[in-house]
Amino acid sequence: MTGFKLKDHLQGDPQIWLITFLLSFFGIAAVYSSISALAYRSSGTSEMIMFRHAFFVLAGLFLTYVIHRFNFLNIAPVAKVLLWVSPLLLLYTLLMGYEVGGAKRWISLLGFTFQTSDMVRLVLITNLAAMLAKKQNTMDKFKHLWPIIIWCGIICFLLAISSFSTSVILGLTCFMIMIIGRVPRKYILRLTGSVLLGLVLAFSAGLFTKIVFNKNFGRTETIINRTESFIGKDLDGNDLIGGKIGSVSMQQDQAIAAVARGGIFGVGPGKSAIKHRMAEAYSDFIYAIIIEEYGLVGGVAIMLLYLWLLARGLKNIANTTQAFGGLLSIGLTLSIVFQALAHMFINVGLGPVTGQTLPLISKGGTSILFTFIAIGIVLSVSKNQQFETLSNKAR
Repeated sequence: MTGFKLKDHLQGDPQIWLITFLLSFFGIAAVYSSISALAYRSSGTSEMIMFRHAFFVLAGLFLTYVIHRFNFLNIAPVAKVLLWVSPLLLLYTLLMGYEVGGAKRWISLLGFTFQTSDMVRLVLITNLAAMLAKKQNTMDKFKHLWPIIIWCGIICFLLAISSFSTSVILGLTCFMIMIIGRVPRKYILRLTGSVLLGLVLAFSAGLFTKIVFNKNFGRTETIINRTESFIGKDLDGNDLIGGKIGSVSMQQDQAIAAVARGGIFGVGPGKSAIKHRMAEAYSDFIYAIIIEEYGLVGGVAIMLLYLWLLARGLKNIANTTQAFGGLLSIGLTLSIVFQALAHMFINVGLGPVTGQTLPLISKGGTSILFTFIAIGIVLSVSKNQQFETLSNKAR
C-alpha cells in the first residue's frame, strides 16, 4: 500500500502550481487588508467580503485541478463552437449588459454576473493557437492568415467599444502568439501597420464626433479623459487643476502616494492609510496598497512571481512537440502576465488608468475563475509534456 503523494494528484509543472498558490493566497490577505472602504459602503464586514473572495479562490483552485486532469486537446472543439458565439455575446453585452463605470461589460447568467470579455479572451487565444498550429506549413501565403486576422479583428473591435485596454492587451497577446507561431515577419509588419492605421482612424473619428456633434463614439471620451489625467493637461494644453477627471485622477494620485509612503520595506501588513481614501483599493489599485504595506521589496517580489510564471510558460513551448499545446500555453500565460504588468505600471504612475485588475490577487468573482481556468489549461499542457517525456524514456 502506497502513501499519499501530492505530485500524483497535482500534475504538470510544479513551479506553476507553486506560483499559483503563492499569488492566490497572498491575494486573500491583500484583499482583506484593502476592503475596509468597501465594507463601509456596502454595510457589510471586511470578514464577510474576504470570505466571499476566499470562496472564489478555492473554487478557482478546484477548477484548476479538474481542468488540468483533462487532455488539453479536448478544449479545441469546444472553443471552436464558442468562437462563433463570442461576437453575439459581446454584442448582447453592449446592448443589454450591466453598466459599471460608464461601460457595459457585465451580463447575468444563472444568477452569476460576469464580464464576457473574460470568456471571449480565453476562447480567442485557444482558437488562435489551434489555427496557427494547423497552418505551420502554409503560412508562406498571406491568404491562409485571413481567418486568423478576421477573427482577431472582430473580437478586438467589439471589445474596444467597452474596454479599450482589454482589447489592446488581447491584441498584443495575439500578435505575440503569431510571432512565436512563426508567421513571416513581412506579414507581421503589414498587420502592425494596418492595426496602427485603424487605431488612428478610429480615434480621429471619435474625436471628430465629440468636437463637431458633441457626441461620444465608443470609449473615446474615456480614453481622452484618462490620458489628460495622466499627463496633467487637456487637449488644449491647459494644466488640469483640482482634478478635472474627478475620482479617476484622485485614485491615481492616491496610488502614487501609497507607493511613496511604502518606501523600501513598507509600513506593515494591514497598516495602509491610503486605502481609506481609495474606492478601488481592493481591485484596480491593489498593487499600490501592496507596495504601501510591504514596500518596494514586496512589490518587486510580486512582479517576479508573474515573470517566473512567464518563464515557465516559455519553457512549455520550448519542450513541447505539439504546436497547439505550446502556443496555447504561452498565449494564456502572456495574457495573464500582460494584464498584471499593465496593472502594476498604472499603479506606480507609468500609465493612464485602465481598470485592469491584478490577476489572482485583486478581489474578483467570476473573473478570477477564468484566470484559474487558464492556468488549469497551461498545467494540462505541461502534464502532457511530462507524459511524453516519460514515454520516450521508456522506449
